[in-house]
Amino acid sequence: MECKPAFEFASTGHQVEKIQGGVIFTSDSGMRISLTAPCEFVVEDGTAYADFKLDHRESIAFVLEQLDNNGGMPAEITSDAADVQFKETVDFWRDWVSKCTYQGRWREDVIRSLLVLKLLTFSPTGTIIAAPTASLPEEIGGKRNWDYRYCWIRDAALTIDAFMRMGYIDEARGFMRWLGRRTRETNGNSESPVQIMYGIHGEHHLEEKTLDHLSGYRDSKPVRIGNGAYNQFQLDIYGELMESVYIYNRHGWPISYYMWMSLTKILDWVAGNWQQPDEGIWEVRGGRKQFVHSKLMAWNALAKGLKLADERSFPANREMWISARDEIFREIMDKGWNEELQSFTQSYGSDVVDAALL
Repeated sequence: MECKPAFEFASTGHQVEKIQGGVIFTSDSGMRISLTAPCEFVVEDGTAYADFKLDHRESIAFVLEQLDNNGGMPAEITSDAADVQFKETVDFWRDWVSKCTYQGRWREDVIRSLLVLKLLTFSPTGTIIAAPTASLPEEIGGKRNWDYRYCWIRDAALTIDAFMRMGYIDEARGFMRWLGRRTRETNGNSESPVQIMYGIHGEHHLEEKTLDHLSGYRDSKPVRIGNGAYNQFQLDIYGELMESVYIYNRHGWPISYYMWMSLTKILDWVAGNWQQPDEGIWEVRGGRKQFVHSKLMAWNALAKGLKLADERSFPANREMWISARDEIFREIMDKGWNEELQSFTQSYGSDVVDAALL
């Protein structure tokens, strides 16, 4: 076994200290990671090595954990204890899978997809990230290498829709609590009341950096961490947000009055700002446009807000929302349709079709 951690994306050095039953790696910035096992370790050039032999049905438990910076020591675990924890983990996942309500011919495929979505959730906060990857290229050797380890409102909203349809209300509830905190942060008073994406703890600032000392996957540069799209304006997220809230309220758990009041401020903002051009669902970096999909999702935000207000008898600025909803509808039909193509187009006046409009 060989272990050589690369702290902070291999941008800083580290030291290795041998301890009873393992080693501790300490980075130049102070981060500490321990590796323990019931075997002998050898340290050389910042790397920990361990040679061991196992007979049939024998096992050995290696434990890698991050330690606090105040001198905490690693936990000890025996092979028997590791076996117990492994069985508990297997039992947890089998129990989780058994709750799937889908019984069709594609059950196995659906369950595999649900497992992926579950693994994208961050249990302490309820956040759902887009992907567990950073800087994997869209094409080998290309430059479109983005960091997706964040929560996009759009992606997460579609994920909880899938969870609820398959019987997983707890995951949807966890995300809605997280979303409720985000809607209350700005109270609808900022330039854009909700960001398109956040960190797993609700971080707002996700500065994008390039790591020029790394070659990237199969020499696909640059390697990026962070995501500069966090401060983009994407009007469509409000449609997906309200869609998820509406479905959750109807099939999951009734939203609170306090969350509704935060949502009304967001819907008021949408009613007054839907005319603005944006970067859209494709997160273009070449300037804002009047994307048809964004307008449609603004319409959906107001439409779902009105339906939810009526079904729950919530207070709402109905006249303003209805007026904006109908105006968006008319404008999409007048400016988003291309008669020659017999199709809606990506943006007003464009001849480019868009898969998002299917």
